[in-house]
Amino acid sequence: MMKKITKALMLILILFMGVMLTSCNNTQEETGPYKITFVGLRGDILKEIDCQDPASCVIQAPENPGKIDGRYFTRWSVWPSDYSEISTDTTIKAIYTLDNRLISIGQRSVYFYSFFIITGIFTALGLAVRESKRVGVVKEDLIDGFIYIVPIAILGSRLWYVIFELDQFVYGGFFPSLLRIIGFSSGTLDFSQFGLAGLAIHGAFVIAVISAIIYTRKRKMDIFKVLDMVAIGFIIAQAFGRWGNFFNQEAHGGIVGGVTNGVMNLSTQEQFNFLRYTLHIPEFIVNNMYITRGLHSLAVEPYTGYYHPTFFYESSLNILGFMIMLVLRRWKKIHFGELLSFYLIWYGGVRIFIETMRTDPLTFEFLGMTLKSAIVTSVIMILLGVGNSLFVRLKRKGMDYSTATNPWF
Repeated sequence: MMKKITKALMLILILFMGVMLTSCNNTQEETGPYKITFVGLRGDILKEIDCQDPASCVIQAPENPGKIDGRYFTRWSVWPSDYSEISTDTTIKAIYTLDNRLISIGQRSVYFYSFFIITGIFTALGLAVRESKRVGVVKEDLIDGFIYIVPIAILGSRLWYVIFELDQFVYGGFFPSLLRIIGFSSGTLDFSQFGLAGLAIHGAFVIAVISAIIYTRKRKMDIFKVLDMVAIGFIIAQAFGRWGNFFNQEAHGGIVGGVTNGVMNLSTQEQFNFLRYTLHIPEFIVNNMYITRGLHSLAVEPYTGYYHPTFFYESSLNILGFMIMLVLRRWKKIHFGELLSFYLIWYGGVRIFIETMRTDPLTFEFLGMTLKSAIVTSVIMILLGVGNSLFVRLKRKGMDYSTATNPWF
């Protein structure tokens, strides 16, 4: 019986191999006429090319379609180097950057930047409210503190940025300078140009912590419990906020592949392929990292090409840190206040890593040296995180998460 089964299997294998071999030949089927269609952002036909065969077909893309509603053309969906492989009807689409507006009503627009900041803030509040009962913090006190502290923290974020970029805001007299600082970029009461373009997260965090210390003393709350909730909220809010930078094509890294003697080391196609297929970054992110020369300034974007999405790197690391903090919060040996320490150390390290790639860092002069403010602040954060952890372990014995009720996560 086994011999018959073996012979049957061998016969099937031989037949299978025979089919495979007969299907493998070096003759290429002749292709009939086919059409290549170039379409614009909204599907409008820009150019059609009728081809008889790949060998004789000349494919020439139409001219750059130009900007549409603030979005600019980056490339065609098929690279020129791949035109020779086309042998059937093909539609080649114009790829544009993303619109950074969430919604427009008349002349006013709500931008994704604002949307993600607000989303992050309210996500942080929701997490803190859910956690407050578990650690013994009165929910109403927490919400009141949120209402008081958030506007002050946003102001601190703005002032922190302004301090390191004074030349952009302070000129032309006192009142025009004041108006630019508070968001009127024209230096006049022109509400069509109002917006806080320029915030620094370190300023928001420093002011939030100072405000929280004052507020908790007044309400007789445990500052370390509150700061742990603030830290968890901050890190996830920052993860959201960086996506606002993405839509604005800002806070990015250098050109992919670097530059040698003023020339990019990689072609734009190689830059795209590195981000998309080597780092496996989603295509919609890669497409929006194509930035034209001098979009913000020549110092920030000296070349036209694909730039490193440092916003994505930072956001991903913040989400990872957030997940770790949720796990640590369930560990009973963690003291109240140590989640703050983890945040200070984790985000300090993340920001130092990111700042080594950023092309638009805030800087200041000290003893003849040009220092990046974010790196200096991050180093201080790390040192404070270590010191705070030592303090709560030595001075607050027994004040740990073993006293909390069952976690909701």
